[in-house]
Amino acid sequence: MSVPVAYTTILLIWSTTPLGIAFSNQTISPMAAVGMRMFIAAILGYAILRLFGIHISWGRKARRTYGFSLLGVFGAMTFTYLGAQYIPSGLISVIFALSPVLSNLLAMKLLGEGDFSPVRWIAFLVSFLGLAIICMEDWVVRGDGWIGVCSLLLAVFFYALSGVLVQKERYQAHPLSITVGTLLCSLPLFALSWYLFDREIPALDFSSVSPWAVLYLAVFGSLLGFAAYFHIIRNLGATAVAMVTLVTPVMALILGSLLNNEPITMQMVIGTIGVLSGLVLYYSAGTIRRARRAIRFTQK
Repeated sequence: MSVPVAYTTILLIWSTTPLGIAFSNQTISPMAAVGMRMFIAAILGYAILRLFGIHISWGRKARRTYGFSLLGVFGAMTFTYLGAQYIPSGLISVIFALSPVLSNLLAMKLLGEGDFSPVRWIAFLVSFLGLAIICMEDWVVRGDGWIGVCSLLLAVFFYALSGVLVQKERYQAHPLSITVGTLLCSLPLFALSWYLFDREIPALDFSSVSPWAVLYLAVFGSLLGFAAYFHIIRNLGATAVAMVTLVTPVMALILGSLLNNEPITMQMVIGTIGVLSGLVLYYSAGTIRRARRAIRFTQK
């Protein structure tokens, strides 16, 4: 899979994933939905690996990579599914749009890469101001929306931390083998979470959209999406793959409104513009800084 194809794949999948999560939660509990999604993805992925003779390594470096990946697969996905009960699906992408900044901050602390100039700190604050505007909506302040926002912020943290740690490990293997290895390791955790917090056997109503949403997310969101994700991390780094979130929030909001009748208020629009404006300023500052360094270098 080439990097442009992987990027396009992630763009399409991440734009539709929030709506898929909302659909899967309609008639299936969140812990059952996410557990079924990962189970189906793991079984299909393992079958594909066997079909094409791709090996899953269980060496020390591979196990460390799977462990770091679990922060994103188990940690981020669990909090995302729980939070999706309380907020419109489109806002999942808006909150996840903050992951590039957090990824860069963690990369600077853990990898010694990246930098936070004063302009980038301003951009960081602008993005969080946009999120604060969204959080001033009545459904957040007077309802249970704050639970969803806090859950999604935890999901973003685990997602960003996972990507940076996977990048730090620099494990070289087929992206699909990393994906399936991580999914297989996640199954006991999802089963335990279901047993502790749910224990409800899902009644699959195939006349509803939920089972089909779970199947879509298993095949595309988990299997294909994670494979493309690990491929881009290995080639470009965690911050680069997170830049996809500059585009997906707008698409996710539109899809949620058109297909799930989710309201788009003016306050949500203003807040989303604030979040994305901060991200644009953030990356513009980095581009300008690199250009200045290049000019200084050529003048020496």
